[in-house]
Amino acid sequence: MLLVAVAALAVLGAAACRRASAAASALAVATTTLVALAAGLAAWGAVAAATAERAPAWLVLVAVAVVAPAAVLGVAHAVPHVRARLPGRDGRTALDRVEAWAHRHPVRVGRLDVLPFVVRCVRRVVDVRITGLAAEMTYFALISAVPLVTALGASLGYLERLTDPERVAQVEDAVVGAVSHVLADDVAQEALVPLVRGLLREERTGFAIGSVLLTLWLASRMFRAAIRALDDAYTVPERRGVVAQVVLGLALALGGLVTLVTVLVLVVVGPLLGGGDEIAQRLGLGDAFGTVWALARWPVVVLVAGAYLTLLYRYGPNLPRGTTWRRAVPGALVGTVGLVLVAAAFAVYLQVAGPSGPDVDGGRLVQVAAQVLGALLAAVLWLWVSAIVILTGGVVNAELDRRAARRLAARAPDPGPGARAGAPRQASVPGAR
Repeated sequence: MLLVAVAALAVLGAAACRRASAAASALAVATTTLVALAAGLAAWGAVAAATAERAPAWLVLVAVAVVAPAAVLGVAHAVPHVRARLPGRDGRTALDRVEAWAHRHPVRVGRLDVLPFVVRCVRRVVDVRITGLAAEMTYFALISAVPLVTALGASLGYLERLTDPERVAQVEDAVVGAVSHVLADDVAQEALVPLVRGLLREERTGFAIGSVLLTLWLASRMFRAAIRALDDAYTVPERRGVVAQVVLGLALALGGLVTLVTVLVLVVVGPLLGGGDEIAQRLGLGDAFGTVWALARWPVVVLVAGAYLTLLYRYGPNLPRGTTWRRAVPGALVGTVGLVLVAAAFAVYLQVAGPSGPDVDGGRLVQVAAQVLGALLAAVLWLWVSAIVILTGGVVNAELDRRAARRLAARAPDPGPGARAGAPRQASVPGAR
């Protein structure tokens, strides 16, 4: 609750500073808000570090009310002085200047000049609107998660028919234990256990099938946005029909679901549950599972994510039929490393901000809302950054293709002035076409 009050007070301070001409002329609205929020959080951290015990809320709010507007006004007064010291504008953008600097400071890995290549990738990411298309993918992922969870819950009722009651109880304990690492244990016991038990004892076939169909359609829409982004990265037109795009989107959605579950289980959920030995003990899988978990965990993550991204980068954009798999591997490596890092950061957040994190002022309802909201926001951010990483891998492949095309064009022999002069006369001969 204190976090909401700090953010609200910082935004109010930013709005008040916008009435001053210095801030209104020097800073954009978004910049003003971000500066105020950053200053407010910094003031909160400084007060918390300066006090031996938990800082009183009134002291934190007073510090935020003073520091946030002061930071905005200070930055607003500093911006004109900084701009006056900058060199004269020559029509070049910031990326143009960075690319020129990168060419003057070469860093080579083999025959690749790394810094200009990275700048060209960043420029292409901006031109293709990767962040916006990643947000579109995140939107469809979120709305498809609702029917997906509904389908899984509706199909849990068949688990007891297919297996013995002891296995059902183990699954129930595993689900509750996983959520207990994100929410408080008593909250999970009071809110989650009745829901899981009700789903395990109820069979709803039509509901499950309808939810699965809706999930697949929404997921195909998500990956059609990815296909459009990859086509733009390669600057190729989309000539496939609507049916082919829907089928391709469904195939990529199914592969993406397998990859998502694999990364979540092996990188996020597994460590939260205590690792392979703890999972084996919960599910009664034996001691060998812990050994397999320790040895095969990371190779399986890299293999599944790398294989899926290679498929996505090969068949997502509308590339010629002769395109080889090798051209999709560099971007798949970049995307795999990025996905693992983002998932690891998500796991760290859940460990820090879970039930062992700081208490929230207020009653039980406020505590539940704060923990659930924090986990949901972290999950949304994780999906968005993961989509950015996936699309950026495609941009890397496209830029490598452009680099190879430029090298081939530079190595092509010059036909000479005579050949160039004779080319139009040859084209005008009847039947030459």
